[in-house]
Amino acid sequence: MIVSITRLHLRSVRSLPAFTRLTLQSHRQIHKTSGLLRTSYRKEGLLTYWTMSIWESEEQLRTFRNNGAHLEAMKRSRQLADELQYIRFSTETVKLDWRMCKEKLHQKYRVTNNKCS
Repeated sequence: MIVSITRLHLRSVRSLPAFTRLTLQSHRQIHKTSGLLRTSYRKEGLLTYWTMSIWESEEQLRTFRNNGAHLEAMKRSRQLADELQYIRFSTETVKLDWRMCKEKLHQKYRVTNNKCS
């Protein structure tokens, strides 16, 4: 199984309407995509958003990522966000906790600059 964790920090509250629309469209898409085992979302404050999705395979994750509403959201993300982070890793369980996933992502980005250009 493949886990995808993302963290996005919006540039400003003015980004919220477009972000919300794109998120709702992606949410509808993800639940129609084959291979999804679990999805979860978290919010920190007004501008920081996290996603976790667990997939049967890397191929099924790529199918979701590279199509439809999610592809459109990725294209717009650099306009809406000033920080974008992600990590993917293999797992044997769908019972992952957010604390561990957040720490895994933070470890990846501790030594890199994660600001959008």
